[in-house]
Formats: sequence, C-alpha cells, structure tokens
Amino acid sequence: MKYRIITTALILFIIAASFSCGNADTGIKILSQDMTVHEFPGNSSQSVAVVYGRAQNVTDETINYATISVNFYDKDKRVIATGSAVKQNVQAGEAWDYSVQTVGPDAWKIVSYDIAVASK
Repeated sequence: MKYRIITTALILFIIAASFSCGNADTGIKILSQDMTVHEFPGNSSQSVAVVYGRAQNVTDETINYATISVNFYDKDKRVIATGSAVKQNVQAGEAWDYSVQTVGPDAWKIVSYDIAVASK
C-alpha cells in the first residue's frame, strides 16, 4: 500500500511538472481552492480531507477531458494521499465546481496540498 501511494504521488508530480495550475497549455484555470479536514467522532478511526473549488475552461474550444489532481501532505511534507476529479465535455468558457477527497485513518494529519491540472 505504501508503494502504491508513492507511485501515485510520483505520477501526479510528473503531471504537475507538465501542467501547472492555470497553465494556458491546459486551457483550465483554477478560479478558487480551499481545503477542509474532519476527524469523525466516536469509535470511528476514519477522517476526511477535501479540496474543493471552482475551475474554468479559458479557451474558445470544448475540452474533452479535464483532470484536477491533488497531492495531500502532512506537516513534514510527506504524501498522505492522492486523488483527482474529472470533468468531461467542458464547453468554452464553462466554469464548474470540483472536489477531491480522501478518507482514511490518517486524513486528519493532512495540513497542505498541491493541485495539478491536465486536459485533452
């Protein structure tokens, strides 16, 4: 499981290096972003972290496939989890709300994140 998280994080890092947030090459601009973290009360050992916001197709063409990828980090900058949101057939100028979440026993440790965008 640990190697799977590391491999996924490396893939997302490569995507981030290729496509930066709001990069004109992707045609996607992140308009807003924020994160919430919740620890479930009681006997549950689960917690959840959610990055949410709004993105927009800033081109004059339809984007067939838009991906917003998130790496979630703990206080020591270690990757705790990764996730992504996908939107298909994004019309020219269209804005949409996105959310990327992770649920697990360590999600409460998440204190920061980064976002990468990609499109086809």
